[in-house]
Amino acid sequence: MRTVTTFSKYTFLLCAVLIAYSGSFFYPRWKKGGGEAQLSWDAGGYYWYLPSVFIYHDLRGQHFKDSILNKYQPTPPDDFQYGFWQPSGNYVIRYTMGTAILEAPWFFIAHALARPLGYPADGFSLPYQFMIYLGGMLFTLLGLWYLRKLLLLYFNDTVTGITLFLLVAGTNYLNYGGIEVGMTHSWLFTLYVFLFLNTHYYYERLQRKYLLRVAALIGLIALVRPPEIIAVLIPVFWGMNSLWPRVLRERLRFFKKQLPQIVLGAGIVLAILSIQFFYWKYASGQWFVYTYQQQGFSWRRPHFKMYALNYQCGWLLYTPVMLFALAGIIPLIWSGRNKIAILLLIGINYYIVAAWDAWDYGGRAMIQNYPALLFPLASLVHFLLRKKIGLILATPLLLPAVYFNIWWTYQAHKGTLIGGAPGTRAYYLATIFRYNLPPEVQMLRDNEDAYTGAVHQPIVLYSGDTASNSRFTVTQDEQHSISFPVKEKHKWIRASADIHIDQKEWGLWFMTHYAVRLKKGNDVVQENSIRLQRLLDKGDTKNMTVDVKVKYDVYDNIELLFYNENKGTIPCYVDHIKVIGFDH
Repeated sequence: MRTVTTFSKYTFLLCAVLIAYSGSFFYPRWKKGGGEAQLSWDAGGYYWYLPSVFIYHDLRGQHFKDSILNKYQPTPPDDFQYGFWQPSGNYVIRYTMGTAILEAPWFFIAHALARPLGYPADGFSLPYQFMIYLGGMLFTLLGLWYLRKLLLLYFNDTVTGITLFLLVAGTNYLNYGGIEVGMTHSWLFTLYVFLFLNTHYYYERLQRKYLLRVAALIGLIALVRPPEIIAVLIPVFWGMNSLWPRVLRERLRFFKKQLPQIVLGAGIVLAILSIQFFYWKYASGQWFVYTYQQQGFSWRRPHFKMYALNYQCGWLLYTPVMLFALAGIIPLIWSGRNKIAILLLIGINYYIVAAWDAWDYGGRAMIQNYPALLFPLASLVHFLLRKKIGLILATPLLLPAVYFNIWWTYQAHKGTLIGGAPGTRAYYLATIFRYNLPPEVQMLRDNEDAYTGAVHQPIVLYSGDTASNSRFTVTQDEQHSISFPVKEKHKWIRASADIHIDQKEWGLWFMTHYAVRLKKGNDVVQENSIRLQRLLDKGDTKNMTVDVKVKYDVYDNIELLFYNENKGTIPCYVDHIKVIGFDH
């Protein structure tokens, strides 16, 4: 008797519409330019191999790079972030080439259409931007369709449909599968779905074609992102529900019987990965190049808590539906199948992601692990549907978590709130679920010590009006520091100044800082700062303040520091500096 799967089919269609709408109409990056273009920042780096090889025939010298960076500005033109110079005299592209291989068919279509449509055939004009978007979005939908097939092998139609909806509407998969499709994550998600499915069919039917597919998928996944070599855990441990010695011996006997096929599969994995090694040898003279240079891993002290729960970009704080996936590990352990492979992949992947020292890039690195995390999520949904009281208790928590993702996706692209790092707890709590806030709240992004009550009996600690250099200019090469002693201690310190700009600085990491340092001698005891241009538009003059809630009253002097971060080029004019202390 054929199983009815109508609910999950209609849920898939709803999810497909959400994904297609998000990138085609809500925020079509393929129509935008500069750093918001489809092929900008990291997405442009993954893609960079294709124009280098097939248009400019200059994979090593990169002599074309300046013209492309100046014309399209996918990153700052004066900083070639997609590669770096090697002692060999050549450039080496920073990213591995797996994503470029996946994008290649869409690149060739765009290249064939560019000139007939009246666009430059230079690799970055509109046809290329659109076709990479279209290819990424369709690959996302393909993965979602086969994810449905995968889940239906282990869960019923209702559980599968609800899980699909929670994934798309409730997680950052919507953003990276529908809008920022030039990144690796949705491509990897689909490859992992294929890997799970082919592993399932291999153990079910023991046909060599499935093992060869599994090997090819592992090689391609690792070619997209090398740490994903842990994907090998899936076929190694699939079907195992414990690690008892008896179970391990049985699995080893199975591998021994399949040894010729396993050796062939390992050869396929190595053959695919060798493409990258041959490129490194060609470009640098070395068989291996660590392309992330100064960035590395803290294997002994991974950033477990910070990666998941920091207010700047914490994975679970900005994708709360995944809290339910983690809760679903309990019913998965209790009654789920394939739990060893799934739990090992989840645990080791999180360890690698949290060990990366550049952990503050956000929760996107977890997306390729969602095919594994959806098994505990579906296990929880199955459990809740069986226990009505559990469903009653969970629904009021799940629905706000889903709405949060929709709200946050809107804010990340069109909103005026959180928008970009860094962030603070105060700013997170002040903005959540809101669309309109007083402009002053933007200061909380940098400094959560904002005193909102009436100030009583303030004591003036410093007044620039009496100084000869009360007005000065902050430039990229000139910072200003003012220090003065403090004898009387207060619970709060407030530093203010009139700030004027002629031109707006839009780059977050180039804005002018106004920092207040409480110091003991030359040692900084406490420091708060704000980025002045967050609330300044072209031609504005505003009085801006930095509040400090004193945590340690051991300070004996205060330093005010004005500087342009990363030598930002836009000058800022400062006048009427004043510092007061107060207790309430």
